Amino acid sequence: MWVAGGVPVNTVLVGTRTLVSGIVALALLPLLIARIGPTPAGLFVFASTMTGYFNAVEYGLGMTVTKYVAEHRATGDAAQLGSVLRASLVVLIATGLAVGLAITLVAVLAGQALFGAPVVRDQATAALLVAAIIGVLYWPSRMGVSALRGLERYDLCAVIEMAGSLLTFLLIYVATFFTRSVPILTALFGLPLVLEGVSAGVLAWPHLGLRRGVGRWRGTHLRPTLGFSAGMFLIGISDTLIYESDRAVIATFVGAAAIVVYEIALRPHTAVRLISGLIGSALLSVSARLAAQDRARRLRELVLVGSLYGIVLTIPFVVLVLLLARPIIVAWVGIGYSHYAVYVQIFVSYWLLGANTGVLVTAIFGVGRIRVFVWMTVGGAAVTLGLSIALAIAWGTVGVIWGTVIPAWLMFPIWMHYALDHLRIAKIRYLREVLVPGYLPIAAWAAALAVVAHLLAPEGIIGLGAFCTGALALLWLGFLPTLRERWRRMLIDDRAVAVVLT
Repeated sequence: MWVAGGVPVNTVLVGTRTLVSGIVALALLPLLIARIGPTPAGLFVFASTMTGYFNAVEYGLGMTVTKYVAEHRATGDAAQLGSVLRASLVVLIATGLAVGLAITLVAVLAGQALFGAPVVRDQATAALLVAAIIGVLYWPSRMGVSALRGLERYDLCAVIEMAGSLLTFLLIYVATFFTRSVPILTALFGLPLVLEGVSAGVLAWPHLGLRRGVGRWRGTHLRPTLGFSAGMFLIGISDTLIYESDRAVIATFVGAAAIVVYEIALRPHTAVRLISGLIGSALLSVSARLAAQDRARRLRELVLVGSLYGIVLTIPFVVLVLLLARPIIVAWVGIGYSHYAVYVQIFVSYWLLGANTGVLVTAIFGVGRIRVFVWMTVGGAAVTLGLSIALAIAWGTVGVIWGTVIPAWLMFPIWMHYALDHLRIAKIRYLREVLVPGYLPIAAWAAALAVVAHLLAPEGIIGLGAFCTGALALLWLGFLPTLRERWRRMLIDDRAVAVVLT
């Protein structure tokens, strides 16, 4: 089973990459607060996230490349594959230019207005202009990563991205000994991101089977691809708007320094979000290939098993963050921020149910039936923005967090209804095969864990690490027989083995 490019290897390495990237993201924030101060750190966060390192590509246009590389390689349609890659390259270049122009306008027209504190006023415009340049380069470079994933080499992508994360931390760690310049730090953050995409493209190119003159830059046969790409673009931009607009709202109505408080609440939420998407992130190519081969029954089985794995992997982390939010913050950024623990708990609470979406959304993207989800995501982003502004004016930073979480909770049952309907999975079957075997044991574990956490009161990085490791190990060992049996049932026949492992 443990072959290069197989689902087990891909999942393990993607999980390792998620862990490494999460640790780097968590470590960068206290490092920057300590060395350059909260307000410059807020400007850095604002500028660096605008470079394009957000979910618009990973859950947006990049998915188009990954899906169609897998699909057209499965059907052997070299001409269509060449056309898709050409069209996607044009769209990604245009997107990069549009993002660069938008950030440039923000820099010139509103940079100093958003960041008017004396300590950052002179750096704001320059930092955002650097972010604009990185954005222009970053978006097209992600085509390399997406193509490599379409070849089902998530393992290689994970290795490249881990190297990029470690390089980012090393560059910023060393640079902060010599400079507090936010534009320089923003550039050092963006450079490894671009290098990741270029490196992945170099590895993917020889295996795509592209030939000169095969495929077109335009034509009617590109309409399905461009339609899917446009839908994914809207989903990606809307998803980005939900989180990136929060920072702009906070900078406008609360102040630049409050961005750091928001980041303290957001980053545990982001870590859980990455964990939730872990299982599904390695299955997009398989889902697209199964859809191209008209193997809907096998796809449904894959979704049910993957969803159970996703719940078992994600919900325990949500429980741990809810129970240990305060000591986690104290160990991470210091006791001075401990009273913001409730912000973390509010943000991460969504994933008690949102953990169900990781594999489902991947399968939906693989099948390509995304219209209703485009409208739900766009509408949700608009509601989130309006509610965040209103609640920020009333309650400050926590209002922005509530403005993000409330629409997500309300939209969840509607989203699940359409997701299960599109994949032809009966709700009673999902309840029987995913929800009951996943949530009931975790609920019993969480109740016991709450008592133990109250009695032991773990503190510090070592204490929290030991407590969480022991708690997770105990739970997952209990789940192991069930998960192993469900995985074996996925490998009943030879064709299923080929689908899962190749």
